[in-house]
Amino acid sequence: MDYRVYKAGVQCLIHGYDPYPIANITQYSGDEVVYGYPPHTLLFYWFLQIFFILQIIWIYYVFLLAFLVASGYLLVTADKKPEYLFCSTLLATGFISMYWNFYNGNKDILYLFLFACIFYLLIKEKFWQSSIVMGLMGSYTLFTLPFTALYLVVRRPIIDRIKYIFLSIGVVAGIFLITWLVNPGLFMSYIEMLRGSKSPFIESPGYLTPTPYLMFDFLLNKTYAGVTIPLVLVSLGYVCLIIGACWYVIRKNQEKPLIVYSFVMLSIFMVVPRIKPYDFIILVVPLYFLFKDCSDKIKIVALTVISLLPFCTWYQINHVGIFTNLTLLIYSYGQTISLFLIFAIAFALEYFRLKSTMPFHD
Repeated sequence: MDYRVYKAGVQCLIHGYDPYPIANITQYSGDEVVYGYPPHTLLFYWFLQIFFILQIIWIYYVFLLAFLVASGYLLVTADKKPEYLFCSTLLATGFISMYWNFYNGNKDILYLFLFACIFYLLIKEKFWQSSIVMGLMGSYTLFTLPFTALYLVVRRPIIDRIKYIFLSIGVVAGIFLITWLVNPGLFMSYIEMLRGSKSPFIESPGYLTPTPYLMFDFLLNKTYAGVTIPLVLVSLGYVCLIIGACWYVIRKNQEKPLIVYSFVMLSIFMVVPRIKPYDFIILVVPLYFLFKDCSDKIKIVALTVISLLPFCTWYQINHVGIFTNLTLLIYSYGQTISLFLIFAIAFALEYFRLKSTMPFHD
């Protein structure tokens, strides 16, 4: 579906149509799915079109696979202790997100590659370059902008931390400004789409939008105990819990910036207001660095949580088809449940490692 929308966006560009009204994009895609990306991204897809990458589906899949392999290469060469098997297993099976990317023809594997580049540059202490890459990614999707908080968490002069964040935001603002100057009508149509009823930020709950907050809403609506708890209070408590755990790891690991970057990225992902099934592919980056030095037993537990659990959930519902409130919850939010569990395991690892009371690591 996403692949068809990208192709339809290019066709709108070629034929002079505005791709943001749903009727215009639907005439080429056949799906009532909005083109939810900034206008300058149409040039990126047009570039893929003229080189036949977007014209033939298997060539497009080879293109995605190449970036998947490149992402893995960056991760295993980022430090001196590569774990090839663990990295490749994460890429192929983590949260069954690679399946979602190829099933929908989604482009989030490109975000995985950019995050791998960012971490590679952070490890090499090339902060300016990583900030620019972060800005380029943010200009493509506003979903990634909260991850600029990565520049705040490692101890260095506060002015440097702020400069890196402002550089990322400046790259986004600069690209958007150029887009507005070149084609103000198309840019304003994009803004109106974000504010309208077809905005990608307004989507129904379920397995296509497995955010924690929608899961909490589901649980509260299915509660029959006669107690009404506002969703905002539950969400606020959840965010405070994640921030507290994140702050503990940041404070105790300043001598290990890679652990801090990884845990913070995982934490930010857990509190963003919008998640799609294929977005989980970017979590390969932090989870690789958080678990790669663990014992084989811990790696098996981690892979069971993020690979087997969502896969078995998907298989159970689709092939057995027993629908109750519980099975519907697990089916709709299997990835989210896996996310909660892997966060708890990652935090427990850091907590007990710092306390030196349990031999989790080899």
